[in-house]
Amino acid sequence: MTLADEAGVDDVAFLRAVIEWSAERYGTVAEHSIVAGISNGAFMAHRAGLEIGDLVPVFAAVAGGLPADLAGVEPTHAVSAILINGDGDPWVPIEGGHSRHRGPDGELRGRTYGLADSGQHWRELNGCTGAGETIRTDQSQRELSGPGVGGTRILEWTVFGGGHTWPGVVIPAEHAGVPGANSTMEFDGAEEIWRFAQPLLTSPENRKL
Repeated sequence: MTLADEAGVDDVAFLRAVIEWSAERYGTVAEHSIVAGISNGAFMAHRAGLEIGDLVPVFAAVAGGLPADLAGVEPTHAVSAILINGDGDPWVPIEGGHSRHRGPDGELRGRTYGLADSGQHWRELNGCTGAGETIRTDQSQRELSGPGVGGTRILEWTVFGGGHTWPGVVIPAEHAGVPGANSTMEFDGAEEIWRFAQPLLTSPENRKL
């Protein structure tokens, strides 16, 4: 349970309200919203995909796997996901683990799935079948699933040597050598998220489970 949960803060309701407010005020398409985040924001992106999949056809989680507490949530819609993790991330290891913040009695808290298990969970939820595609470079590896309900896809992207960082963002000189501060300039995370998401912005009716 997060501090927000303990305080009774409903982050999902807030996101839904922001999406609907933006659609009303600026004419955006509410049901074509993309939620993207890094670290805690990545955990929130997973949650948005599970709980407001009618509005979020695609989410992106950078340096953050599926929180184990959410593994039992049954979504109403299939949702595409791009999951990006560095295999040199000491804060949210690519193989999964627990939060570095312990409970009041020193107990482990906040277990998250690793990249592979997160991807597998979403593929099963979406019913992804058929042959996928793997692309490997010197700096990263992408594994794209076959299609699921409504054409949804899951993309697992491993950044070799990548830390707890957003791909394509230059690390400030003062952070050089800090554990987990290493990044990649092979691709721009925001651009690749949009490239992945754009053809997958389908209506909720097409993705209903």
